[in-house]
Amino acid sequence: MIKIRNAAAVDFNDVLRLGWSTYPERESNPEFGDYVFLKRPTRKRMREWFSKLLADARNGNAVYLVAEIDGAVVGQCFIRRGLPKSELSHVGSLSILVHKDYRGRGVGKTLLGAAIKAARGNFETLHLTVFSYNRMAKEMYKKAGFASFGVAPGFVKRDGKYIDLEHMYMHIKRL
Repeated sequence: MIKIRNAAAVDFNDVLRLGWSTYPERESNPEFGDYVFLKRPTRKRMREWFSKLLADARNGNAVYLVAEIDGAVVGQCFIRRGLPKSELSHVGSLSILVHKDYRGRGVGKTLLGAAIKAARGNFETLHLTVFSYNRMAKEMYKKAGFASFGVAPGFVKRDGKYIDLEHMYMHIKRL
């Protein structure tokens, strides 16, 4: 059973393993549908990122949820305000990651739905980018209510090849 909950400090090691798992996956699968840093971040750098994201969630500048199965974090989704106290502060940028062993089992869909629900009242518009060829993810986003609004050609450079990113958005403000 999938349990969705707010991320907590005790999740750091699971989140670290989840993030680091993308590096061997990307090496074994050039079509891996997420972009990564050129070099795997250190534990210290990941701790700083994680702590800042938890702080943003506490002060209302982020929603940060994890998906747990059998006591282990297998996915995460966060929506983060890019520019607090600006004319863009109503927009949240969404990022989601599900461990490869749990994709196609409803984890992403459940996590995404819970994140959208948690974002209502805190954000008015959600934005994300997805690899243009990642049909499975784009279908999930469209079913959740996201719409495509453009392509950023060649925005990812992987092994000398350029990959297009598709921009998607959803207005969640209740009128």
